[in-house]
Amino acid sequence: MKSKTIGLLKIKMYSLIEKMSDVELEKAWEYLQTLHYDSLIMTAIQKSKTSHKPGDIFTKEETLQILYFDK
Repeated sequence: MKSKTIGLLKIKMYSLIEKMSDVELEKAWEYLQTLHYDSLIMTAIQKSKTSHKPGDIFTKEETLQILYFDK
């Protein structure tokens, strides 16, 4: 059932993309990319809340690894 819903969403997206001007498409891409990155960061933050305790101290490298690679 889920793949059918995804398939319908893809069809709708392709149809919408065909109707958009190049300028609108570029702007939409910027928004979508920003939302995607925000979602990744929010997921990493939520995960870190369960795996790390207040008072834990990390180096910059450890922090980046937790936020970006600890999925």
